[in-house]
Amino acid sequence: MVVRRLSMFSLMLLFVGIALYVAASFNVAFKSHMRWLLFSHSYQHKLSAFPALNAGDFRHIEWDGWGFPGAGNTVVYLVYDPSNSLQAAAASQRPGKYRGLPCEVYSVNKLQSSYYAVQFYTGTDWQHCVGGG
Repeated sequence: MVVRRLSMFSLMLLFVGIALYVAASFNVAFKSHMRWLLFSHSYQHKLSAFPALNAGDFRHIEWDGWGFPGAGNTVVYLVYDPSNSLQAAAASQRPGKYRGLPCEVYSVNKLQSSYYAVQFYTGTDWQHCVGGG
C-alpha cells in the first residue's frame, strides 16, 4: 500500500515536472518569471556591477535567446529600469518602440519593480536594429 502511494506520488511529480518544462519551453513570459523567482539575486548582482550609464540608458544583460540557422536569433534581455518607465509597455502587452530601448521590441514583461524581460524581434538585438531602429 505504501509502495503504491509512493509510486503514484512519484508519477504525479514527474508529470508536473514535465508539464512545467513544456510550459517554460514555449512561453517566454512564464520561463522568465520562473528564472527570476529562482535566480533574481544573482542577476541583480550582475546588473548592479555595471558602471552607471547616461540618463535614459538601461543597464541590461542577455537573459535568454534561441534561433535556427538561416532564420536568425531571437534575444531577450534582462533590463534594469530604476524609474519603471517600461511599466506601461509591460502592462500594454503590445509590441512597440519604447523610450530607452534602441529598437522596436516584441514584448516587455515586468519581473519585479525596476526589472523587465525585453524580447527583441528575431534578427534584432540591442546593438543591431532592423530597419535602423
